[in-house]
Amino acid sequence: MAGRARFDIIGWIARYGTIVSLLVLVTAFSVARPDVFATRLNFLNVLNQASILLIIASGLTVCLVMGLFDLSIASMATLGGYVVCKLLVDQGDDPHVWLVLGGVLLLAALIGILNGLLVSYLGISAFIETLAMGSIITGAILGYSESRTVLGGIPDGFLALGQESTFGIPNPVIVMGSVCFLLWLLLEQTQSGRNLYAIGGNTEAARLSGIPVKRYALLALGISAACAALGGIVAAANLGAGRPQGVGETYLLNAFAAVFIGASTLRPGQFHIVGTLVGVLLIGVINNGLSILGVQTFWQYIVQGVLLIVAMFGAGMLTMRRR
Repeated sequence: MAGRARFDIIGWIARYGTIVSLLVLVTAFSVARPDVFATRLNFLNVLNQASILLIIASGLTVCLVMGLFDLSIASMATLGGYVVCKLLVDQGDDPHVWLVLGGVLLLAALIGILNGLLVSYLGISAFIETLAMGSIITGAILGYSESRTVLGGIPDGFLALGQESTFGIPNPVIVMGSVCFLLWLLLEQTQSGRNLYAIGGNTEAARLSGIPVKRYALLALGISAACAALGGIVAAANLGAGRPQGVGETYLLNAFAAVFIGASTLRPGQFHIVGTLVGVLLIGVINNGLSILGVQTFWQYIVQGVLLIVAMFGAGMLTMRRR
């Protein structure tokens, strides 16, 4: 008679620990401040605050699925927000908002594709190349802007993207949901997504099976750049200003933290959009809850760091056991 299978506690924690942590945090903050935290308005506020980070982190997820690090996302976010505001103000009283938005996103995607070309066809490390590209973009923005922030004259049609709601849902949350859904479809429901996972799992095996590995680097880095620019655009609409520096840097480390936390959720060791969503929500709930409780800001960074270490430890333990 075959023995009963033992419950794999380490495997269970590795898969569901982050989700349980999220639920525990929500419960704890709700009990501590039910009049403030546990309200519909605050839950929408958490989503609204997390929306820009999730837009950027979702694009980064596509790159990391393939095994590529994109460090240019901070400068791309700054570029997206500043250039849109500058172009709209320069157009005067009758700006073409959607045309400008589309043009800037296309520019960002082309820069991402250039990143892919340099990484794939010149053999430059993605880590180094995107770091260098980020520096180039930062310098170009500062030179173009003369370090001046765009204030005033920004059309209401653009500001609505970051400051208003549709059917009671903040517009940034709607943008966030749309981006997440489209990238989830790409990665989980298309052949291109399966190819990206195959390349990330074993590049040489993917190449031998006929997958055009180099072309997929262009796709992944193009998507990452466009999402970063979109996040910066939403941030600019929310702030009502186009800042030439210091925008994207706010989201860089948290974007990587969220994606890596997500890689220890449900499918340990594998990057995916649902995991990234959980990672971003964890960070958002921590920041919101501790702020409501009046905890000093430095504790937010400490808790995020501890959470990332624990999540990576759980995923690492499961990977070692599989070997």
